[in-house]
Amino acid sequence: MAFIALDFLSYFIFKSDGKSSMNSIIEQAKSQFESLMEPSTEQDNETRLKSYDEWLASFSKEQEKDLQIYIAMMLASKASCLAAMNRIDDALTAYDALISRFIEAEDINLQIFAGKALFDKAVTLRKAKRNEEVHPVYDELITRFRDSQEAELQICVAKALFNKAGNLDAVEKDEEALSSYNELISLFSGSETPELRNNVAKALFYKAVTLKKLERTEEEIACYDQLISLFSDIDDNEVQNGIAKALFNKAAALYHLNQTDEAIAVYDALIQRFIDTEDDATAKIVANSFFEKTGLLSEQGRVEEEIDGYNRFLARFSDSQDPSIHIMIATALINKAISLAQAGQDAEALASYDDLLSRFGDSEDPNLQLYVARALFSKGSHLGDHGNPEAALPVYDDFLTRFSKTENGGLQIGVATTYLKKAIYLISLGRLDEAEASYNHLINDMDAEKNVTLRQYIAMAQQGKSELEKQRA
Repeated sequence: MAFIALDFLSYFIFKSDGKSSMNSIIEQAKSQFESLMEPSTEQDNETRLKSYDEWLASFSKEQEKDLQIYIAMMLASKASCLAAMNRIDDALTAYDALISRFIEAEDINLQIFAGKALFDKAVTLRKAKRNEEVHPVYDELITRFRDSQEAELQICVAKALFNKAGNLDAVEKDEEALSSYNELISLFSGSETPELRNNVAKALFYKAVTLKKLERTEEEIACYDQLISLFSDIDDNEVQNGIAKALFNKAAALYHLNQTDEAIAVYDALIQRFIDTEDDATAKIVANSFFEKTGLLSEQGRVEEEIDGYNRFLARFSDSQDPSIHIMIATALINKAISLAQAGQDAEALASYDDLLSRFGDSEDPNLQLYVARALFSKGSHLGDHGNPEAALPVYDDFLTRFSKTENGGLQIGVATTYLKKAIYLISLGRLDEAEASYNHLINDMDAEKNVTLRQYIAMAQQGKSELEKQRA
């Protein structure tokens, strides 16, 4: 009996020591893990990778349940580090080690790591341009987790479906792309999870873009309508930007179907909804909507409404510091001046040109200088052609002072035209010597060798000069 008692006591002590030893290993693993995961700007990827490998060599074979999540995180970190170092095959091996170890785990957190590893593996393959290997990985992720109720796995599935559809779109596999978009929309359109909502919204938008490419315009419009219906009330900048894009594209699609009035109504709805947005990307959609709308009004000869559209645009965006908006402001002022002139509002047309010159006359942006040139030329021509050549001449002189030495081929044509028109106005005022000087500038100063189009303008100047000499005789 004494021996039995002693054996039992030895067994109890051994079991107790085993638990104590395992607890020590777990605490050691956790402590080292936390130390390795502390942010550091001093360590490079090689140093990090060595540390990860040393940790895994010490602890990856452990089967203790509490350690598995740390092993999964360390394998994920190793794979990400290898991918950042462009060691693609090694990164894929690390992802595969994580996936094979935890894909069947009962612990949902370990499944999440496996799902994320599948997604990251596909992204790594895509970046390495190993495109033929990407879709099988996405398909494995989608098949395994498409029915999961776990939000993080649902997000992985949604992103996989979206990326797969985008890849198919890129290689003109449009019907397969639509199928992938449709699966994403069907699975998650009722979700309340913000990231899933965003993926559904993006899927609807790009599904519509694919339908547009296939010229299935009615289906395209229906897709935009579904997006707008589902997400109009979602308070999220990215989603609301998607709504603005959907409305903008819907208007363009309606115009494509010759439903111009309906297109204008959609532009109006977009403008009204987002006119006060503080989101820069959405504000640009509003700006473009004003332009598209005024273009359609111009086509229909609705000049007063067109002018009102430009005025509303200018009221909203005049204070913008965005260079691309500056180009749109300049365009609006030019177009507004032309429409005002067509409506017989000459003073207002000239004021619009002056507004442009006041805003951008001193700009160093070469694109804006083209608008300055156009405003000066158009203002001078408007004055001269409406019986006031005396007032036109200083405007033309300003134009020539600024642009007579330009290397821009199109603008050189404007310079040549200005010399010709200036000469004509001077002749009408009886200032023949000055007219001859204007012709001579065109003939002698402009390089028709580099810009052959100038030859016909030089020929016109020579003819005008010849007629001027006859007139003198």
